[in-house]
Amino acid sequence: MTSRIRIFDHNCKPLTELSGVPTTPRGWILNKFSRCEFSVGFNALLPQASQKFSEKNFQYGNLVHIEHLPTTNWDLAKRGKLPTWTGIILPDRSWDNGVGHVTAYSAEALLAFRAMPHVSIKGTPKAIFTQILDHVHARTRNIIIQPGLLDDMPITIPDDLKTNAYDHILKLISACGMDWDISGQIDEKNNLQLFANLYARKGYDTDLTLNSTNTQLQGPLLSEQGTPSNQVFGYSQASTAESRFGPLEGLNQAAFDDYGPLQLNQVFIGKHDPASVARAAQTKADERGRPVKIFKRIALDIKKTFDSLDVGNTALVKETRVGFHPNGGYGFESRVRILTMDYNDMSNKVVLNIEVL
Repeated sequence: MTSRIRIFDHNCKPLTELSGVPTTPRGWILNKFSRCEFSVGFNALLPQASQKFSEKNFQYGNLVHIEHLPTTNWDLAKRGKLPTWTGIILPDRSWDNGVGHVTAYSAEALLAFRAMPHVSIKGTPKAIFTQILDHVHARTRNIIIQPGLLDDMPITIPDDLKTNAYDHILKLISACGMDWDISGQIDEKNNLQLFANLYARKGYDTDLTLNSTNTQLQGPLLSEQGTPSNQVFGYSQASTAESRFGPLEGLNQAAFDDYGPLQLNQVFIGKHDPASVARAAQTKADERGRPVKIFKRIALDIKKTFDSLDVGNTALVKETRVGFHPNGGYGFESRVRILTMDYNDMSNKVVLNIEVL
């Protein structure tokens, strides 16, 4: 089943809707931008005005909104539906005889092209997030990224803005352990609206169990990745040794007890006070204290499986062949969280990268 593809200009106004595009291989990545590719046919002998593949429609900076169309069963019942995908058209673009190949990156990539002024800001995560958006809109108004769902935490985060909005949002969520994304939706006038969302934790706990019925295996069946750091000594950013705070310790006690000390010195850029440095050190120790357990599954379009798939969502996995069971032997039963998704219309399958919680 092909997807519905709509193209918008760099003012979020509708340009065209594509038909006959066989596949739009696209991905979703938790907290980062992802990629989509698709191909559009044209006839070089026909007038340009008669074809969808035109420079106006596929100008760099234009926006793409892709809606997954659920498969209909023989009894006309619809199966599950994947999240929509919204992004910006950017290079690379290539040409074959009668076919143009287009690349787009998900809407989070827009903020990599929004330069920040050199100012210092401070506040709760929600306040920092909205201040970054305010600076984005102060410099450009063609694409308004509206505040969407904005969670908050009772902590104060400082930052020295220097690069771009995307970099500083990644720094923010790393410091406070939150998630974010940009979502797109079509309004009643068929214009595209974008919303920037900040989550205490993106996604929800589904009742989905990933098993041999609704998934296929993909090796390795389980991998443990990332060098652990269970004891982090944090330092503030400073121009002189006298003005530097630290070390302030972040300790993952359970991992420390299991592995012994695995230490890391870390200067936290943009952090100038003891409280923010201590919090950042503890966050890193909590996140990096143990290797991350990752495995892959290929989700199948079975019943309503696709309804439960989105980055950040959790599901249940029962595995008997790999991993050390806490009572001895092998296997585990655990909640798992979806980190990335890749979908191809032609295969109608979703490749999942999953973290064991």
